[in-house]
This record gives sequence, structure tokens and C-alpha cells, in this order.
Amino acid sequence: MNNTNCIIAIVAIALSSCSDKKETTDNISTPSKNNGIASVIVNTEPKDAQAIYKTRKTAVVGDVITVHGKVMGRIDPFVPGRAIMVLGDPQTITSCDLIPDDVCETPWDVCCDDPDTIKDSTLTIQVVDTDGNLIKSGFKGVANIKELSQLVVKGVVAEGSNKDNLLLNATAVFVKP
Repeated sequence: MNNTNCIIAIVAIALSSCSDKKETTDNISTPSKNNGIASVIVNTEPKDAQAIYKTRKTAVVGDVITVHGKVMGRIDPFVPGRAIMVLGDPQTITSCDLIPDDVCETPWDVCCDDPDTIKDSTLTIQVVDTDGNLIKSGFKGVANIKELSQLVVKGVVAEGSNKDNLLLNATAVFVKP
């Protein structure tokens, strides 16, 4: 099973376990049922963003967290047709475009880093509607988001998250210039 299929399988399990639940956390904007991904794109950077690597050690289901990172960590960090992407921690993993003389065609896959470090330094971002259903449109291209984009994301740690996969229901996505 390749990495993309693993992500899809994990997300499917996570979504099936929480599809009937609604977020009740105060001060969290929930995407409108019809606005999709665009409803969580913000023009002001969320405050107090933390490194993914550190956040993964303490985050539990229901926590509101804010992280910063780059779209990286897999050969295909986006799930086509679904509001899911992988965000990596540039403090602990390195995209190949930053490695001198590296000619990797997919520098966002961080293939030179240790697989366990990659797992500990990434999380899955998703956008769900007001009923908790995954938005059926892809992240890639929305607000110019692409591989290696730097983002700050605020959201709620989703049901189904575990030590191997931190799943974040995004409520605000800021694309760094």
C-alpha cells in the first residue's frame, strides 16, 4: 500500500468514527456547508502557531491547536477531490529543494529524511462541513496552495487521531507570502 492509499485509509477510518459528531469548541468558526475550502482561508495569520513536531507530542482529540509548516512529507501531499493535505514541520524535516545539488523532481516528498522522523513531523489537515462530512474538493490550487507552500493552520484535533496520525479539522488556513 503506498503512502497516499495509507492516508486515505486512515482518514476514511477517522471520518467514519466521527461523521455524526459536531464540534462544540467556543471561538472556532466552522465552514459553511456550501462554501468548502474557501471558507477556512484567512487573510490574517493565526497567533501562537507551534511546531508540528512538538504539537504531536501533546495534542489530544478536541484540542484547538495552531501549527505552522510546509505542504510536504509525501510524494503527493494532496488527496485529489478531497479537502485533505499533509503538512510537514520544516524544523525537523527538509524538503529536497533546500539540499544543495539535490535534483529531486519531487522535493516535497522529503525522501532524504528518516521515515520515522517524517511520520513524527507531519499531520493531516482536512476541512469538514457543518455536519462533519469531508469537503469534496481538493486543496491544491485554492489560494495558490501547492507543494512546498508555507501555511499556518488552526483547527480542532479530530476524532480518529492517534500517535501515528494527527488529523486536524482546519478552521483557519493562512498561506504565507
